[in-house]
Amino acid sequence: MSTDIEIHGACAPEFTAVRDAFAANFKDGKEVGASFALAQEGEVVVDLWAGHADAARKRPWASDTLINTYSTTKGMAATVVGVL
Repeated sequence: MSTDIEIHGACAPEFTAVRDAFAANFKDGKEVGASFALAQEGEVVVDLWAGHADAARKRPWASDTLINTYSTTKGMAATVVGVL
């Protein structure tokens, strides 16, 4: 199932590859909804969202959609340890 999804938000010109990768997640129709934000030196350079907030695809994903996150700190902790 291929579908065209409208990507919402903003993306600094030097981060268009991030926007393209985000959009690619929706190409096969398996991604229902998602958001991604990136700050660099205190400035938000990428703030994107798209799709739906429910599996029935009735409620559009919004900039302030709340989600449950699981196992997100492991990668961050490994990155911090690697930097140290």
